[in-house]
Amino acid sequence: MTILRTDLFGRSLVGVYLEVTNSYVLYPPSINKSDLKKLQDVFQVDFYPFTVNNSKLVGVYSSSNKYGIILPHILRDDELSNLKKNLLSTKNSTEISILKSVDNAYGNLILCNDNGAIISSLLRPYQEEIEQVLNVETHVFDFAGSYLPGSIGIANNKGCLVHPLATNDEIDYISSVLKVETDVSTINRGVPYLSGGAAVNDNGGVFGKLSTGPELMRLTSVLQI
Repeated sequence: MTILRTDLFGRSLVGVYLEVTNSYVLYPPSINKSDLKKLQDVFQVDFYPFTVNNSKLVGVYSSSNKYGIILPHILRDDELSNLKKNLLSTKNSTEISILKSVDNAYGNLILCNDNGAIISSLLRPYQEEIEQVLNVETHVFDFAGSYLPGSIGIANNKGCLVHPLATNDEIDYISSVLKVETDVSTINRGVPYLSGGAAVNDNGGVFGKLSTGPELMRLTSVLQI
């Protein structure tokens, strides 16, 4: 298990630039080579350059698990074509879905792992489609006073962390859906938007440089990385 505390593009919001699974990582091609090498050492999977409508905010617009990946309709044809070619070479077959929701920052709207998914009430009309693509039980559930479960939570197949304002009942419900231990945490010195400040899989994690020692201890303990 490997962890890294760092900045990407001069910012501690490392999670907004990466989409990470246990099979592959999607990253913006403009990332510098030294940072890319560090990320490869952490996640130990295949890496593919990717943009969403020429944006490097890959983690904001994407949500995925081992079964599928959900992307916005603003994705360009050439970006989709290149992604299909790259994912064909992964060990697991990955279904690609272009969801046509106006609310399309799917990394902020979906909290998922390989066991389950929690989606924002903003995506309620797309619940069935999301469930088919991710191939897991999918629940509409807003918590901690937010409709951005993907932004205020982060999960792998070993654990999940969520916003500190989540109630015990909400935490228990999230744990039952994702089928992992769930606890509360912040990142980057008190920021509750966890997925923006970190990117994880079952092998390791990358965390924003501003993250404190106690934050990292809690995050790595629950995620078991």
